[in-house]
Amino acid sequence: MEIKSVDDLTAFSSDKATKNLFVTGEHCRVTLWCLESGQSIEPHIHAGDHFWSIQEGEGYYLDGEKEHKVNAGQMIFAPEGEPHGMRAVTKMTFISVSAG
Repeated sequence: MEIKSVDDLTAFSSDKATKNLFVTGEHCRVTLWCLESGQSIEPHIHAGDHFWSIQEGEGYYLDGEKEHKVNAGQMIFAPEGEPHGMRAVTKMTFISVSAG
């Protein structure tokens, strides 16, 4: 078992989106992403389903074809094989759970 505070994992970089690993289990990985305004994670594809929970800020979820406005309190599910990415409009954090 692991217990950590989101505040303890929150760290931003002016250079690029920051990926702060919480835990890697046998079947999933949990990460806190921190993006400054204007930073992005380009749409990409890899194995496993993905769940994202926006904790702070607003931006656009990128599915490879369209941009979908998202903000704090919203959740996103991307099944395996679906392109997924994010572009921050404001300072933004989101929790990513990757299965597989």
